[in-house]
Amino acid sequence: MPPPGGYRQFNFHRTFPKIVWRPGVVVATIFGASAYGAYAAIQEKKRAVTEKFEDVDINTALEPFLKAERDRYWLKLIAKNRDLEEEVMKDVPGWKTGTWYGEPVYFTLGDKWWDPATREVFAHSYQFNENRDLLWRQHSEYAGPKFYDNWFPKSISKYFW
Repeated sequence: MPPPGGYRQFNFHRTFPKIVWRPGVVVATIFGASAYGAYAAIQEKKRAVTEKFEDVDINTALEPFLKAERDRYWLKLIAKNRDLEEEVMKDVPGWKTGTWYGEPVYFTLGDKWWDPATREVFAHSYQFNENRDLLWRQHSEYAGPKFYDNWFPKSISKYFW
């Protein structure tokens, strides 16, 4: 039998779900997030420009030292090449180190510096040494040891780094 007082009325009208987010709140949230994103992007751009400016200043200040180190390294390699030439050609009669069939290869220009050709400097080196020297600007911002350097054997890693 029906409960006392009868059954409750049956709702047959169309019902809408409750609105969780009111349209004004949604628009305000999107506007606020967009405004904050634009502000953060402008601040990041300013920071990046300042950092780039400082990096250019540092590179400009260090360039003479880097060139001096490169020249010192190249002179060491040229001296090594000369010593290797002396050792290899010691049994050849009439061979004079530093000449090419009697014409001097090494010469001085007084106070002026002469940049030798890359092939002359790296004549007795592996190709990856030459590539590493020529592409030294291709290093990442932080070119120091990486956390994964110890994962690779030295025999393999010398070809990549």
